[in-house]
Amino acid sequence: MDFLEYLNSTAELGDPALISNSFHWKFWLLIIINLMTLAYVRTAQPGYLSILFRTGIYNRQIYQNIQEDLRLSSAGSVLLTLASFNCTAIILSTFVSSTESGIIWLLLIAFAGMVILKFILIRLLGFIFETRDGLSEHWMNHLIYFQIVAVILTPVLALTHFMAQSVQGGLFYGFAFFIGISILVREAQSIIRALRQRVSIVYIILYLCALELIPLIVLIRVLVR
Repeated sequence: MDFLEYLNSTAELGDPALISNSFHWKFWLLIIINLMTLAYVRTAQPGYLSILFRTGIYNRQIYQNIQEDLRLSSAGSVLLTLASFNCTAIILSTFVSSTESGIIWLLLIAFAGMVILKFILIRLLGFIFETRDGLSEHWMNHLIYFQIVAVILTPVLALTHFMAQSVQGGLFYGFAFFIGISILVREAQSIIRALRQRVSIVYIILYLCALELIPLIVLIRVLVR
C-alpha cells in the first residue's frame, strides 16, 4: 500500500476527533497563573515558603510567625491563596458531570465566594462572642493551608495532566483525598489554638457545625448528585 492508498483508507474510518478541548486551555491558563505565582513568591519573598510549611506542619504560633517572615497580607500570600482556588476548581470540575463549557469558572467563583462569606462570618462571630484572637488565628490557619495546597498541587496537576484518562481519574480522587486530609488537620490545629486562647468549647462546637460541617455536607451532596 502506497502513501496515497493509506490516506484514502484512513479517511474512511470515520469523522476525525478534535485534538483541542476547551478544558485544556482553561486548565493551562489556571496552571500558568499558579506557576507564575510560585515564581513570584520564590523571587520576591525568599524564605516565605519554608516558614509557611513549618508553621503548617509544626502548628507554630501564628502571631509569632507574622512578626517574623510569614506576612499573610503580602501580595505573594494573596496570590498563593487565589492559586489554591484555581487548584480546587480544577479538581471539582472533574467530579461535576455538566455540559456547560464554563463550569470551571462557575466553580472557581462559587468557591471563592464561599471563602469570602466564611471570612465575613468568622469576623462577625469574633465580634459577637468577643473571641477575636482565637478566631483570627483560625482564619489565618485557613490561609496557611490554602497556600500549602496550592504549592503542592500546582506542579502535580501540571505533571499528571498528560497521563491516561484512566490514571487521571484515580489521581483526582487522590487529590480530593489530600484536600480532605488537609482540612481535617487544619481544623484539629485550629481547635488546639482556640483552646489555648481559652475559647469556650460551646463556641467551638457551634462554629464547627455552622461553618465547617454544614458547608462540607452540602458540597458533598452537590458533587454526588
